[in-house]
Amino acid sequence: MLSTLTALAQTSIEEIKLLLKDGKYARAETLTNKSIEENLNNPELLFYKGIIETNIGKHNQAIDTFRNLTEQFPELPEPFNNLAVLYAEKGQYGLAKEILEQAIKTNPSYLTAHINLGDIFTKMASEAYNNALEIDKSNNIAITKLSMITQLFNYQPNTKNTKIDSIQVKNKIKIPKQTEKDISINILNALDQWKAAWEDKDMGEYLSSYASTFKYPNNMNRSEWERYRASRITSKKIINLSLSNTKVKFNKEKVIVTFTQNYKSGALNQTSKKTLVFIEEDNNWLILEETSK
Repeated sequence: MLSTLTALAQTSIEEIKLLLKDGKYARAETLTNKSIEENLNNPELLFYKGIIETNIGKHNQAIDTFRNLTEQFPELPEPFNNLAVLYAEKGQYGLAKEILEQAIKTNPSYLTAHINLGDIFTKMASEAYNNALEIDKSNNIAITKLSMITQLFNYQPNTKNTKIDSIQVKNKIKIPKQTEKDISINILNALDQWKAAWEDKDMGEYLSSYASTFKYPNNMNRSEWERYRASRITSKKIINLSLSNTKVKFNKEKVIVTFTQNYKSGALNQTSKKTLVFIEEDNNWLILEETSK
């Protein structure tokens, strides 16, 4: 009976994800609420309930949903992240900071929370400089600092997770070993998501395409590289990418993808040969190496 309910819940979750992708929030909300009645303690269903409430403007209900999730499932960092984002949107940056720190404590390698926490610190600094200007409008140091902060903080901490990656389903049916064809499909899907995130300037999704062991260029560390990529990507008004001649090659535990990339942004129109090396990390195919010619 339990396995039947789990299977039904998983079927509902897949349908909910498709409805969310298509922007059909009313139908998604109805299906989610019905599924929760049958699976009261399913964290993924509760998580999608919060996502839907956020998208349809029920922010207070979404806050309650994500807060309850953090209490019921404190081992999951994603509800903490989304709760913090909602508080940040209300201007409650101190509370958002505390919640993001809890998300990172839950999962120290949780990239999205690190990015959002950096944005929160930047916004809090910006407000502090604004207050300094109100007190002393002739304070040139504060004016300079505020200008720098405004330039750095060029995207809002609004990367809401739309899936829970941390859930480990117990008593799961053993999954057959994937064939190279299956892996190729997953790799190409990961490539499409990476491309879409870059074009959409969605830094949370873009950076999450890279493995924790990614080989950063020019001797940069992770923080330096993330800031560098954020400044290069979010400063562009429009980004258009097209990928062609894509080839997938298997090399032991790695998968090498080569393709021709055409990048357009403003007056810049650049074509290059690109190689991405993927590895499997936490059941996801992520980028280990990235080179261009």
